[in-house]
Amino acid sequence: MIRVKLPDVGQLRLDLEIAFWRHGWRLPVALLALGLCLVVWLFWVPMQVASASRASEQLKRAQLEARRPVGNTAQEPPLQAFQHQLLPQAETTLQLRQIFQLAANARLTVAQVDMRRQIDAAGAYSQLQIVLPVRGDYLSIKRFCSDLLQGLQALSIDQIVLKREQPGQGPVDAQISLSVWQEPGEGSAR
Repeated sequence: MIRVKLPDVGQLRLDLEIAFWRHGWRLPVALLALGLCLVVWLFWVPMQVASASRASEQLKRAQLEARRPVGNTAQEPPLQAFQHQLLPQAETTLQLRQIFQLAANARLTVAQVDMRRQIDAAGAYSQLQIVLPVRGDYLSIKRFCSDLLQGLQALSIDQIVLKREQPGQGPVDAQISLSVWQEPGEGSAR
């Protein structure tokens, strides 16, 4: 069996001290720079190359999917797509109940509501405009608006006016103007 002679710790220290006296502070700095270069070359560069190749593959996939036609190539005219989203005018009471229920779920108090109906001149749709004064905190009003847009497919929020009597204290008074887009009434010509 061959014996392997390990370097003596004292001899290694002596060699390092001699090297330091010969080369000064440049040797430790050069060794540190060499170590950093090795770490960068062995670990950081391969990670960056792998990340760039993954991003390139994702970009190619996204470009291929964007070029691919989606389903039916015949596009529906915008007016017909809009008319398919309209709510039935006969269910106005149900739609209003849903709006008030969403306000109650958001813990908002609703004051007197103002409603007005406008009918398109061509008779293609009807617009129920609602001015809804509510009172509550900012987060409740935000949640209410989000629930409205998710709950009713043919509803738009036209305007929100927020007012607070004293800055930073108390509830917020909000006036939310909504439009519920509905099918034309029975008497309207299409």
